[in-house]
Amino acid sequence: MNLLKILILVAVCNVAQAQDYVDLATAEYTKTPQNQFDSSLNTSSVQKANINLTAPVKLKNGSSLLFGVVYDRLQTKLFEQQEDEVSFSAYTLKLGINVKYSDKWSATYLLLPKIASNFEESLTKNDYQIGGIILAKLKKSEHFNYKFGAYINGDRFGSFLVPFFGGYYQKNKLEIDAIIPSYAKINYSITPKVTAGVNWRATVKSYNIQGGGISIYTYPFYMHHLSNEIAAHIGYEPIKGVIIRGMAGVSLGRSFRVYQNADKIDFGLSLVRFGDDRVPLNTDFANGAFGRLELAYRFYL
Repeated sequence: MNLLKILILVAVCNVAQAQDYVDLATAEYTKTPQNQFDSSLNTSSVQKANINLTAPVKLKNGSSLLFGVVYDRLQTKLFEQQEDEVSFSAYTLKLGINVKYSDKWSATYLLLPKIASNFEESLTKNDYQIGGIILAKLKKSEHFNYKFGAYINGDRFGSFLVPFFGGYYQKNKLEIDAIIPSYAKINYSITPKVTAGVNWRATVKSYNIQGGGISIYTYPFYMHHLSNEIAAHIGYEPIKGVIIRGMAGVSLGRSFRVYQNADKIDFGLSLVRFGDDRVPLNTDFANGAFGRLELAYRFYL
């Protein structure tokens, strides 16, 4: 069984940390070529798309109201015997506030309601999820901040809580940003317009599956997606505030497991799942390469 991972919304962290910019809009497209299932020679591609918009509203006391939306799309085969790929989408609303308590302390509080489904029928309660995040920041020096907090979500597989800890470092041409167990990235400025680096990103998501037409099963079920990505990237800023980034890497422990609706865990705490005796109805993917193209609009503070 793969380790449980979490992807904290990066836009939230950008507002809360002491870097000198905020990415107000990002878009990315990820493509995996034909990839084998673990137990057969059958293959499927994986395509992902993501759009993340953030709108901070500055208040007089130094705090900021936070508004935004995130759109995710995923397309692949879930079962080896499927002829056609299936698609899933998620729409997340970001509502919250970043509070500045002092020159050293600040914290972000965010509510994250979500709809995640294959959208083949009318929406039901199984298509809705609700989550939230608290992210605190302690400024240690001009170049380094601590970050810590917790993320919770009512996923389709059960309630899920992830405490996390990390930091942000920036000096001269080097930038390091990490929240464990969610992501880490190292970025180096080769020239004022060109950057390069490496990154790691872990993901856990769940989607409701409406209808029984995509498999041999007819009862209600859901999909639990896990991945662990390691990649190298290069970025280019043709004009100030517009970032184009290319990335190539490998996805490890990737799965799109299908379960019956009633097959859930008791509680998830970071890497540990209590009462997880679920039986997946499909086969995992083998590890595989991927490529990603990212576009960001960056506002410098």
